[in-house]
Amino acid sequence: MAYTEHFYHSFNSQGFHRIVYSDWGDADASPIIAVHGLTGNAHDFDDLARDLVNNGYRLIAVDLPGRGRSDFLTNPADYNYRQYCQDLVMLLNHLSLTDNQCVDWLGISLGGLLGIRLAGLAGTPIRRLILNDIGPAVPQDALAFIAGVLSKSYTFDTLQDLEQRLRETRGLSWGPVTDQQWEEMAEHNARALENGQITYAYDPEIAHIFTTEPVGELDLWPFWKNIKAPVLTLHGTQSIVLTDDIVQDMSAHYKGMTFDLRQFEDCGHVPSLMAPYQIEVIKQWLSDTPISS
Repeated sequence: MAYTEHFYHSFNSQGFHRIVYSDWGDADASPIIAVHGLTGNAHDFDDLARDLVNNGYRLIAVDLPGRGRSDFLTNPADYNYRQYCQDLVMLLNHLSLTDNQCVDWLGISLGGLLGIRLAGLAGTPIRRLILNDIGPAVPQDALAFIAGVLSKSYTFDTLQDLEQRLRETRGLSWGPVTDQQWEEMAEHNARALENGQITYAYDPEIAHIFTTEPVGELDLWPFWKNIKAPVLTLHGTQSIVLTDDIVQDMSAHYKGMTFDLRQFEDCGHVPSLMAPYQIEVIKQWLSDTPISS
């Protein structure tokens, strides 16, 4: 199976930063850009990527700045939606995926918010959009909960301690996850500290956005109404982020080709995309949904 890691450079208010991405599949296979959630990283897509590669796809999963293998930013104010969109457009340029409707987009939570922005622009390269438990709006109580979680620092003595907390937090809402997947998740979400302890593999300063623009400086509904690409929305029915009301509004205001909804009763925010039945939903939708010309 073809798997490589690469990097490119983007820029911020203080200078340049390096962004790392995982590239799964053959270079000439059908491309999908995969963007993780707020505290995630590209390895969240490993299981899905292995499966999609066997079905003729190329999946490029990026570590946004301040996460995983990518550089942390010097200025906390640079952790904002405009910066992330700039970094992702530079990724598309780096990969020569800027032609009109040439690439699919899969976004988990934050990655979906960024996908809505980019898919709603004129001349977008996004031809099909998959959103994992996110819409153009986020309820205030959900934002307050996320901000509270990010406001705390977390350190662990062992990788097993970090894994246990992942099980106690993500395990409440991600749906079925195997023991091996928990172990791999802990490994990819760990960052060593100078004192010998470990913490999560994201910069705590990413929380800065919750004091300035928790869902961005722009109203996303106009972007949503501009989207012409087919959309698949994955919804954990227990989610506090993607509520039934938001789903209904998304359907009512969508003006594109097809708006499909798949709901997972055993999940909240967010479905892991690691369970076989969740992966199968994505594969089937990609197979059944034509690419507009």
